[in-house]
Amino acid sequence: MEVYREEFLGEFRFVEYRPFRLEKPAYAVVALPDAGLVGVIGAWHIVKSLGLEEVGGIDSYSFLPPVIVVSNKEIKLPVRIFAKDNLLLIYSEFMLPQAGMVQLSRVLLNYVERKGVEYVILMSGIPIQNRFEVEKLRTYYITTSPKASELLKDIEAIPFENGYLVGPYALLLKESVKSRLDSIMLLTESFLEFPDPEASARNIEVFSKITGKSIDVKDLLEQAEVIRIRARDTMKNVVRNLAQMRKEYEYTPPLHI
Repeated sequence: MEVYREEFLGEFRFVEYRPFRLEKPAYAVVALPDAGLVGVIGAWHIVKSLGLEEVGGIDSYSFLPPVIVVSNKEIKLPVRIFAKDNLLLIYSEFMLPQAGMVQLSRVLLNYVERKGVEYVILMSGIPIQNRFEVEKLRTYYITTSPKASELLKDIEAIPFENGYLVGPYALLLKESVKSRLDSIMLLTESFLEFPDPEASARNIEVFSKITGKSIDVKDLLEQAEVIRIRARDTMKNVVRNLAQMRKEYEYTPPLHI
């Protein structure tokens, strides 16, 4: 693993394997394990479809497991950074403990902001109890600014008006507001405890319209069953951690709206 540049932000080590620069307008996608692995599955499909290059990674001796990723015979860090043209994508299959996620959300957004990112896109699922019965999945969105909301004009997505969000993306949204970043959260109806490639495909369709990037989801849908089998062990670990974060509260409407 060649290191071009590295820096420590809190308990996290950010490594870049080579220099890179983002074109304008620059978007960052953050994909972390959450309901249905919607963001993780979708992000990997984006990487493959658009030919993003792996340009860096993130590690932490305090909060990440003692693990490395071997990709094409090369050693990579557990949280992976990809980039191409005007897109930066940060991807992890590992679920951090809550204390680690609090710190990572802060330093991660600081990093992408310094890279010149104008919009942060968070892609995830929102669990619904009747998911087995739903064929046409709806996508909701939350934005942190009027500027970010402009990108959703004339796009088939529904404003998320009332409810709770629980988990890593809730922390990222909090930090986005605090840092005044223009962020968009895409939430597609999904399973909670099962990998949901169909929800990922729907999320990607909305992402494509926001960014103007053409991404074919046909292959993702055709490989849905294979993806479910490959991702089931990852999903088991994620579900345990989400339970500790009280993810079930997303089913509960707030008392006052």
